[in-house]
Formats: sequence, structure tokens, C-alpha cells
Amino acid sequence: MLAQKWRNTFRSKKFGWICLGAILICVVRYIQVVLVCFKEIDQELITEDYFVNTSGCRMLAMNAFPKISLKYLRRVEPTKCNGTQLFRSETVSGKNFLIISMSQREIERSYGVKSLSEVSCKYTKVIRYNDHFNRNTINRTIRLRDQMRLIKVADGPRILRIYCYVRNKLVYHDVHIFLPAPALRTKIPGSSRPDRLSVMILGIDSISHMHFIRSMPLTASFIREQSHVEFWGYNRVGLNSFPNIAPLLSGQSETELEAGCYRDKLYFDRCRLLWNHFKDAGYNTSFGEDNSAIGTFTYVKQGFQHPPTDFYLRPAMLEINTHTRYSLDKRNLIHCSAGRNFAEIHHEFIHKLLPHLEGGRPHFSFFWETQGVHDYFNYAQLLDESYLKLFHQLQHKHILDTTLVLFMADHGLRFGSYRGSSQGRLEESQPFLIALYPKWLEKAYPLAISNLRHNANSLVTTYDLHATLKDLTNLEWFRDDNIANRTTVLEKLGPKMPRGISLFLPIPDERDCDLASIPAHFCLCRNLHKIPSTDGRSRRAAHFVVESINQLIRTHPLCQRLQLREVQEAFILNRLGEEKKFEIMVRLQTYPGEGQFEGTTRFTSDSLALNGAITRINRYGNQSYCVHNSHIEMYCYCL
Repeated sequence: MLAQKWRNTFRSKKFGWICLGAILICVVRYIQVVLVCFKEIDQELITEDYFVNTSGCRMLAMNAFPKISLKYLRRVEPTKCNGTQLFRSETVSGKNFLIISMSQREIERSYGVKSLSEVSCKYTKVIRYNDHFNRNTINRTIRLRDQMRLIKVADGPRILRIYCYVRNKLVYHDVHIFLPAPALRTKIPGSSRPDRLSVMILGIDSISHMHFIRSMPLTASFIREQSHVEFWGYNRVGLNSFPNIAPLLSGQSETELEAGCYRDKLYFDRCRLLWNHFKDAGYNTSFGEDNSAIGTFTYVKQGFQHPPTDFYLRPAMLEINTHTRYSLDKRNLIHCSAGRNFAEIHHEFIHKLLPHLEGGRPHFSFFWETQGVHDYFNYAQLLDESYLKLFHQLQHKHILDTTLVLFMADHGLRFGSYRGSSQGRLEESQPFLIALYPKWLEKAYPLAISNLRHNANSLVTTYDLHATLKDLTNLEWFRDDNIANRTTVLEKLGPKMPRGISLFLPIPDERDCDLASIPAHFCLCRNLHKIPSTDGRSRRAAHFVVESINQLIRTHPLCQRLQLREVQEAFILNRLGEEKKFEIMVRLQTYPGEGQFEGTTRFTSDSLALNGAITRINRYGNQSYCVHNSHIEMYCYCL
């Protein structure tokens, strides 16, 4: 009996050790997969103390996996929509079809029917009115029957909203997009190369460079096998999305754009944006965002009166957001329509556009993804496989052979516990930026590509991206003699250099944040030294920041005046080597509302001045319900 007991104990322990060993193997393998991107980055970059080390800027290098990040990193399960996906839309040889994507058995089980004929469906055509309203035509009936797979609908570009009932109960409600058939391909006589490049901007909101490394190792691994440049000195220039995207698309700051073409605050149609430049050069153009509620040009703005591009996703996403959307999370931030989440609908739009990018006219496209990543630290993991799939498609269809792809973000994560850490603060100002280019450019235009690669460790901004992309409509600009001449002109400008410089030219070493139009508060080219929060300079700077907030909201009587609760952290930056000129950056908390803010105050002799925007680093929910002003809402606590 005792011997049997020992045998059972031994077997139990042996089984336990086997289980523990298996778990450890899985954990090690997971860590290997997650860290592979970080480990395979050019070791010279990792061993250096600085991402940028020039006379004008010394940007400290960061570790993608600091101890603080391990506290917040969690593996998350893919989001699964609760609805069914009865139809998918497809255009075949110029003919539009709705395709039943569920099996007969799935339909019977999901809808509680014995025959497909029990499902009654109708659709309405969606017609864009402006960026905030659509119109609908009269309903048309879809007659379903068993074994039916295809339903023919009218041809041409269109958006349909479909709803289906079983015994007067709504069982399916979704929006589908049809794009026109692509034009016939044309080739340049005697050449297999284009005379100009297509452009694709793939943007993801709120992902820092380090967080991209942490969260998207599969995509990063694919990119490393392509001709590409990863920019380690990419610095944000504005607080949130619009102030960073405005310079990319217009070459102007948010303030300049609003004072010029958008001065009447009606529509952006008068603004000359990148797609206008490319359209004038004979390009097709596309613009798509996954979240219409916080669109780049429509969040507390009027957007466009007329469609800004040839292919425009917003009317479909607006229809979804208005009629078919439902939420998956408690905070009402992850949305679905039928069986697809918003990111999947966004990517479906991109995939439907790929035939238009394969040949014929060159194409300019701008895509931006926001859902999930804007609010959740770990959500970026869920995008890895979908972007890997997209890049594989671009490669398979040879689109990467004729297209410059900018894969990028606008800034790092702006809210949450990780943002409150020292590294989180730095990461917010260093989004990721990668340029993928056709390999043949290296041989055809060696000097331009050499400059592009050299600028991987230069201070760059979205102003530079605007100048870079405008070069692509004429590859004559890339010839070595033209690059050399333009470089000579740039060097002669010295401190009068433009804020936007094409990345096919060498960024001057003397460039600093001032010359690049980066506000001091966002500038990573500076060494901050911590000082006590009780220091008189810290308290003075904090009170000045709070008073500056109150000045911002003074014309909004429903916003309550804020008071300083505490100084949480303070840093000093000596300026110009002079004791009487320095800057203090403070993190503070106010009341009412318990807002947490960061601001930089410049001390000059006995005067104070705000240097850059005041940023809020904790969420404010509906505290600002009484104002509809994107410049004010983060500061306003409504009475």
C-alpha cells in the first residue's frame, strides 16, 4: 500500500513537472516571438545611446521593453462580433453581386428557419449628402430561396444598407460597398518601370515606435525583409491627431490651416491637400478611416462638402455608425456592424481598392485606423496579423514594386497608466514611421535613396513627409544631379532652412526642434533633469500652467475655473547655457474634475511664458459635455 502511494505521488509529481515544463516552453516561445522584432533591429541602433546624435539634436534611445512596460503588457484575445454575416459584396467583371456567405445550415440554426425563403430582405441605396448626412432611396426587396448563393444588384459604385427579417424580427442589418471595375492597365512603352510612383499612407492612431516593436512583431518581421527605412528620429509636432496629420496633408500647421482655407469653419474643400496635388498630376485618389465618429476632418468639424477623393469610405462608415453599429466593450469604444468590426470593414475597403493600384494610372491613397488602439494599451496586438496579410497582398500583387508606402502613426498613446510613466511620456512624442520603397529605386536613384536611409537617424516630422511625397509625382527630381543641386541650395540656407525638407535630401545636422517647428513641450532633443515638486520654480510653473488653462476657457462660461491640487512631477531644462533662461516641465493635478496635465513654462529673467501646448494625460469622459470645441474640451469641467 505504501509503495503504491509513493508510486502515485511520484507519477503525480512527474506529471506536474511535465506540465510545468510545457508551460515554460510555451512562455519562452511566446517571449521569443514578441521580442524577435526588438532583437533583430540593427544592433548599432540599440547599442548607441541616441536615436539621433547631431549638433542640433540628441534624442536619447529607448528600450522597447523597459520594466514598466512588462507591468502593463497583456495578451488579449481577438474581438469577435456577436452578429452574423449573411452577405458579402463583390464586383466581378464589372457586375455587382451580394454573395450569401453563410451555409444553409448556419442560416437555419442562427435565424431559426427551415428555409431561406423565410428570411425577408430589403436594401436601400445610400447617397452621400455631405460628411455628416446621407440620403436613402426607396427600399428594394431581395427574394431569397434555398440553394441561392448570388444576388445580382445594380452595377457601378454604390453603397447599400441591407436589413433582413424573420417573422418581423430584425436578424441582419449591415452596409455593403461596391467599387467600380478598375481601368485597363497600361504600360509605358519600352519600360517596365513607372515614370512616377504611387503613394499609400497606412496610418494607425496612437502607436509609438517602441509600442510598434512590442505589439506588431509579425508585421515588423515582414517589413525587415523589404526595401525600407525605419525612422528613429520621427517626432510629433502637435497634441493629438489633427495637428500632426494637418502638416502631412497640407504642409501647414493646424493654426495656419484654420486661419487660411478653413477660416470660416464651414468645409475643408478650399484647402489644398496632398490628394489635390496628386489628382492634378493625373493620379487616382482614395481616403478611408475606420471610425467616422472621430474622423480627422469631421470630429467637431464640418468635413468636406464634396467628396475629397475618387474613392471615399466615409459615407459608408457614417451609415454604419448611424444605423447598424453596436458595441462590444463596456466603454462603447469597440464597434461592429453585423459580423465585422470596424477595422475589418476598413481593411475590406482597402482590399477592394487593390485592383485599382495594380496598374494603369498611379494612385494616391490615405488610410487611417483608430478603433481600439486609440484607447487600449494592448489592442495593437490585434492588428498585427491583419496588417501582415495586407502587406502580403501588396507584395503578391506587385503593388510594392510601384508604390512608396508610409506605415506610420501620429503620436504615441496619450492616456492611461503607462502614459503616466517616464517612458510613456517620451513615447507619446515618438510615433512609429517606416517607408517601404521599390527596390529598383536604389539602382536608379542611388543618391536620393542614400539620403533617405541616412535620414533614419535624423530629426524628422510630418512637415518633411509632405515635402517628400510631393517629390514623387516626377521622378526626374530623384536624379543624382538634381539631388546634388537641391542639396547645395539647402546647405546655403543654413538657419533659414524650411521646416519641411524632402527626406530624399540630407537633413542638415544643425536642425533642432525650433528649426523643425516642433513645440518645446513635444521636443525629444532635450535632456530633462528632475527637480523636487516642492521646489519654488515647480510651484510657480504649475500655477502658471493652471492660470493658462483658465485663460483658455474664460470665454466659455459653462466651464468651471480650475484650481491646482498638487504638483506631481517637475523637470528642468537649462536653455542656451544661461542660468536665467531655463524651462520647467510640470505634471500636475487640478480640481474639480481631477484632471492631470503637463505643460512647459519658459523662465526668462522675471517673466514666464508657456512653451507649447498643455496636454491632458488622463481621460475626461463627458466632463466637457457643455462645449463642442476640440481645442477646449480637454480643459473644460462643465458646471
